[in-house]
Amino acid sequence: MYLDKFERFDEIYIQCHDNPDADAIASGYGLYCYFCSTGKRVRFFYSGENPITKPSLLLMIEHLHIPIEYVDKPIRCGLLLTVDCQYDGGNVTHMEAERIAMIDHHARCVPADEWCLFREEYGSCCTVVWELLQEKGFDVNRDTELATALFYGLYSDTGCLSEIYQPMDRKLRDYLEIDRSVMDELVNSNLTRQELQIAGEALSQYMYDENLQCAIIRTRACDPNLLGVINDLAIQADTITLSVVYSETSIGYKFSVRSNLNEARASGVAQYISEGIGTGGGHVNKAGGFILKKLQEEKYPGKDFEQILCDKIWEYSLQD
Repeated sequence: MYLDKFERFDEIYIQCHDNPDADAIASGYGLYCYFCSTGKRVRFFYSGENPITKPSLLLMIEHLHIPIEYVDKPIRCGLLLTVDCQYDGGNVTHMEAERIAMIDHHARCVPADEWCLFREEYGSCCTVVWELLQEKGFDVNRDTELATALFYGLYSDTGCLSEIYQPMDRKLRDYLEIDRSVMDELVNSNLTRQELQIAGEALSQYMYDENLQCAIIRTRACDPNLLGVINDLAIQADTITLSVVYSETSIGYKFSVRSNLNEARASGVAQYISEGIGTGGGHVNKAGGFILKKLQEEKYPGKDFEQILCDKIWEYSLQD
């Protein structure tokens, strides 16, 4: 069993990707609860430019008593376990660790060994973690707060449960015994009024390529999770089959990709856009990435980011 590898460690550090979403927080929390139950000393954290600001995630952490920390300085540790991400994948702040393990549900984009577990066919990392905990006889329903967290993680990463195609995702959905009142509050606290305004402005001023049926949408500075919210709405338009939403940061551009086309996989588009200037990846329909301004300016002197996006998407469409 995969979790048997951790038995010889007394102390375990669990790290979510930067700007964590509900799936990352919940899956990390599941592992935190399990390791604590075995007597381990566990620290659960995330890093990045900014701490969490999304209302639903703050409520999730508060109501479900999730002991996740934000750290803005490097941590030195023996064993580091990254969850819902891949170390060196571009969206995880580097820490100093003697041993690195990974649990993820995205396509592998880094070198891997026996300490890495990837289940890219699963819709949620919560499902991967639940399967591991079941193997060890750890019943998540003994803790309603943990069960609710896992359900919200699954809900958030599968389009409000509308994109559950894998049997294990369905089993997790049906198995969990949750606090319905907390879940309802989380679902209805996804945006602040300011974020609603940002989303409205972005959606009212987008670029559209009729030949590619592609929309490119720029937002002003915002929580990176908002990019996905905007994109989930944009891709529902009947004539948009590929959508890219991006916002500028002090050092680069965060972007989100959505696709309804098998020939234009969101993960492939994200990787192609970021090749040589950043990182990108994800799933067939949903992906994202980050572009470093320094690398962009070196590779594409004189071009702004939006023009680079247009050119790269057009080039990608011409591939066999």
